[in-house]
Amino acid sequence: GGHYSEGLAVNCSTCVAGSYSGSSSSKCTNCEGGKYSDTRASSCESCAGGTYAPAGSRNCSACVGGTYSNAGAASCVDCIAGYYSAAASSACSKCDAGTWSDTSASSCIACAAGKSSGSGASECDDCESGKYSDSGAASCEKCDGGTYSSVGASECIACAAGTSSGSGASECADCEGGKYAHAGASSCDSCVGGRYSATGS
Repeated sequence: GGHYSEGLAVNCSTCVAGSYSGSSSSKCTNCEGGKYSDTRASSCESCAGGTYAPAGSRNCSACVGGTYSNAGAASCVDCIAGYYSAAASSACSKCDAGTWSDTSASSCIACAAGKSSGSGASECDDCESGKYSDSGAASCEKCDGGTYSSVGASECIACAAGTSSGSGASECADCEGGKYAHAGASSCDSCVGGRYSATGS
């Protein structure tokens, strides 16, 4: 194997790399996609996972980052959104919570502040009003009492004097008449005897 001869030949010729022949062959045959051979080959070998070879190849090439292949692949396949791979990978890995990726990603990107994601995300979602997050967050946290936030907040804002809020608030409420609050209050306090306040004081 690995040699061939045509009619009336006085000797056998060597098959070039990327092809093969069995015994008593009159020609060499190119290796099919996903396989390779050196010179004088009687058969072709399959590429390992994470590599590929077009038909007629003398060796296998590594898949680039953001792609993968199973053993015996003629080409590499793109990772889907929410997954990633390093070079020469036989599979794509799911992005961790707090990160995301587009298709063909070689790494995952941290969610921006004010957003969050679960694992395998193709995008990050805005935090709901009354919540916030730092960058790379797997989930958004509730604002503390005495603060509030709107959608997509990276931090919570203290309630103004004369207003208050419980935890997870999207806005602060005015104190009722006869009650008051300093800035950042989670509740309004009643005025003591001999004092008064208007609504929102």
